Amino acid sequence: MLKRILIILFAFASLIVSAKSMREIWLSMPDSMVRYLNKSKRIEFLDYVDMKVKTDVKNLLQGSSVMDTITSDYLSVKLNEASAIQMKLLPVRGSDSLLCVVRTYSAPATESTVNFFTQDWQPLGDMSFDGGQFIVKPDTMSEQRFAELKAMIEPVMVQAELSADRDELFLQLSTPLLNSEDKKAVGSIISQRKLKWDGEIFK
Repeated sequence: MLKRILIILFAFASLIVSAKSMREIWLSMPDSMVRYLNKSKRIEFLDYVDMKVKTDVKNLLQGSSVMDTITSDYLSVKLNEASAIQMKLLPVRGSDSLLCVVRTYSAPATESTVNFFTQDWQPLGDMSFDGGQFIVKPDTMSEQRFAELKAMIEPVMVQAELSADRDELFLQLSTPLLNSEDKKAVGSIISQRKLKWDGEIFK
């Protein structure tokens, strides 16, 4: 079962005191979130955005980081060839928005973490995943074959992606240890998930 956010949001309502723009949130992000993009580097991204030129910044590891998108409530940055970060402000019933942060790593299999913060970067909780929520048995498949394919999905690794223009989260399973033929076979029992934010949780 896909577990819900591990918090009661309203217990933290007092921590969310004023609405901030995504630019402000990006600049106030703790360096520990992405250690090779300090505040100076994050300012550089926004300078490029304002100049309407390619937002390609040399990070502190001497690699290239690129900001794909920034809007009033959404941000997407390709940190390097193997990782990316997305942020989305989500409305909360009776309070200001909270921040959802998706960090995705590809080395080479793709896996994401989904965390929640106040607009002042106070942690609120995270999401954990159960692979069973992504697995569906086709009507024409035997129980034996279904069990064989299910057994191939280990370890459970979930890729997450925030929508830029909707309060939605897309989830799919990664299958890192399979060859192309087995991936195709396992794909017949895997379904993607689209979760909608309802003001309290993704469901």
